[in-house]
Amino acid sequence: MLADDNILRIRDQINAKDLPGINTNNLFDISHRLTGGAVFDKRISRQHLSANGNWSHTRFEKFHHINNTAIDLRGNWNWFLGNHLEGNMGAKFDKGQAPFLFQPAIKNITTRQTEFFNFSWRFHPSWKLHGEYTRFNFKSDNRLLEFQNRIENRFESGFDYVASSGSTIGIQYRNIQGKFTRPIQISNEIFTKNNYDQNEIKGKINWLLTGKSRVEFLGGWVERKNTFLSSNDFSGLNARLTYAWQPTSKIGLTLSGRRETVAIQSQNANFSVITGMTVSSNWQLTEKTKISGNFSYLSQKLDRLTDQNSSGNHNNIITASIGLTYAPYPGIEVNTSALHNSLTTNSPLGGFNANGATISIRYILGRP
Repeated sequence: MLADDNILRIRDQINAKDLPGINTNNLFDISHRLTGGAVFDKRISRQHLSANGNWSHTRFEKFHHINNTAIDLRGNWNWFLGNHLEGNMGAKFDKGQAPFLFQPAIKNITTRQTEFFNFSWRFHPSWKLHGEYTRFNFKSDNRLLEFQNRIENRFESGFDYVASSGSTIGIQYRNIQGKFTRPIQISNEIFTKNNYDQNEIKGKINWLLTGKSRVEFLGGWVERKNTFLSSNDFSGLNARLTYAWQPTSKIGLTLSGRRETVAIQSQNANFSVITGMTVSSNWQLTEKTKISGNFSYLSQKLDRLTDQNSSGNHNNIITASIGLTYAPYPGIEVNTSALHNSLTTNSPLGGFNANGATISIRYILGRP
């Protein structure tokens, strides 16, 4: 159960009464979500097969028109061939309501389907070669947002140096070949095949500083070119840095920061530059009780989007939560948390502030 004073993330300058299905300026609502699923995990010799599936239904007490059902299915085969070659092969399918952050009060059921195959070849005690192929298919069932529908074929290859400690340092190359599957119209022109080609060359580090801390880095150059709409081409430096520290067996802390140039699936923005940081922590108070906290700050600047546009070209997003988990008996978890989410923007629609709380009960049959 989630209680939130602006559950649909409606902006400050929007008159909620004018929106379909709202008819009130009181934005508080309570949603109830029922989830059920199953997990399969099996080892056959060295081969590892796993799968899980979840079905959930979310019901709003006030805003019934947003009620929705979600499905999440995943399967993976972690395969091994000899002593030096291994990888994964599998598929993912998830269908559910998109976040309301930039689409307030809009029912938008999206489907994401992914098939993948990857391998890692340890051809030398200190060197490893890896590669991956992924096919990604994105669809929206909202007629106004169908222009975002696309298919991507992603190819990745690289090699790593493996230190005796288990730390790795390497380089990777990725190529993404994408195609929007719905025609879009800008002014009097209709683009039926707005394909794009994205190339990335990045350095990768996963370094074990001590037995209690590690650093992960992924960064390099990204370039994207579009078949039409060449104004949406971009290139720039992308980087992510993560530091994880676990001073004791009961306390953990993770810090991360990123700077990325990413595509925007929009008809009036070229791309965006995103910078941000995240802090997450957990503390196992007792064998049955755990406290966790998360805080993130994200700054998004959109290229060539006028200040008068309703989306705004500079957005700052803050998300914070603190939660308590209690496991009174094996297989049973009770979780409660307090949430905060805010958006400040130069959009004429304004931003929002939202605060809420959740409580959930989960039972896993078969957990020891």
